[in-house]
Amino acid sequence: MIRIREQALPANGAVHIWRLSLDDPALDLPELLSGDEITRFSGISHPKARLRFFRTRCALRLILASYVRRPPSELTFIPGENGKPELSTGSPRLRFNLSHSGYCFLLSVVAEYDIGIDIEQIHANRDYAALARRFFTAEESLLIDSCDNDSLFYRMWVLKEAAVKARGMKLLAGLDRFECLQSEEGDLTIRDKLEHADGNDWSIRQWLVDEKFVAAVMVRGAEAEFINKGFRSLW
Repeated sequence: MIRIREQALPANGAVHIWRLSLDDPALDLPELLSGDEITRFSGISHPKARLRFFRTRCALRLILASYVRRPPSELTFIPGENGKPELSTGSPRLRFNLSHSGYCFLLSVVAEYDIGIDIEQIHANRDYAALARRFFTAEESLLIDSCDNDSLFYRMWVLKEAAVKARGMKLLAGLDRFECLQSEEGDLTIRDKLEHADGNDWSIRQWLVDEKFVAAVMVRGAEAEFINKGFRSLW
């Protein structure tokens, strides 16, 4: 059993960040899913991937239903620009974006503003230099080459993917548009090479999750407040 209290839409300038474990059996709620989701679930051959897809959809419905005050099973989703999903029921002001990697699930919820979130599990001993040369700019590749820290590649990846998702773009079409810059202190910022607006028009949060994952969220609007949320599992 899972309890989620009714949620008000985040206040202006606030972002709710929901985090949960996809290893939680309390998310096994098949009665929540639509026929399309069940078909997609049945088409996934790998058992662990199939289970995590199932629990991701259940968690998404439970959380969003708490904002729009409708039964989770009654929510309907429509593809927005470039396929980014939107709710067709409930509050037209609600915007959301989700990401999951391994057992970790993140969902960002905001009122009205464009938003993107990404999380990736850190895997050691991969050829990050080759991946950077394929997907990153030349300057970013040089940063990866000069660093022996596995997390830098992932920190850059999640920041770029959050930026792409916030703008509703397809991933591979957008990765090269955004460039990560590193300060002398090691902090990362991101630049949109095609957008001349001030970078302060966007708020960014980057963090380490459970020492095994890195995450980033990007939302339109300066000085957003990021609020961590969770629900209680009574399994």
